[in-house]
Amino acid sequence: MYQKFKAPSGLINRQAKELVGIYRDAVKRLGISNSEFWIWYTLVATDGDHTQQDICSTWSLPKQTVNTIITRLRLKKHAYLEAVPGTRNHKVIRLTDAGRAYGESLILPITQAENKAFERISPEELDMATRILDKYIETVQGELDAASKKGTH
Repeated sequence: MYQKFKAPSGLINRQAKELVGIYRDAVKRLGISNSEFWIWYTLVATDGDHTQQDICSTWSLPKQTVNTIITRLRLKKHAYLEAVPGTRNHKVIRLTDAGRAYGESLILPITQAENKAFERISPEELDMATRILDKYIETVQGELDAASKKGTH
């Protein structure tokens, strides 16, 4: 049931929390932490090379958390680090074959559910929703940054 909020932000924030809760509940059934899930999600379901720093910034995860999880993946022989040529100490996270198989077993049911959900949303609706959410996020961040510089709370 939708509650009436004094401002549209209340509804948007409630919807965002609801979506987070859906993922939290799905991840709980997998027996891993939310942070570990988003690392697996990045390594399995997205293209390109990923560093620990990329994962931290993409998912707003603490560096220590990501480092601890990647260390665990390495100890389990699910992943290894590969130096990025031309950098001092940037390393790309690579999955081993066993790591990829395990990661896919975790991520596949969730990405399949996501894909089925997106089949019910038109490309135009998806484009509009993501553009509006991006604009809202950018605007709220800008307003909070401006308020912080003014010293208001």
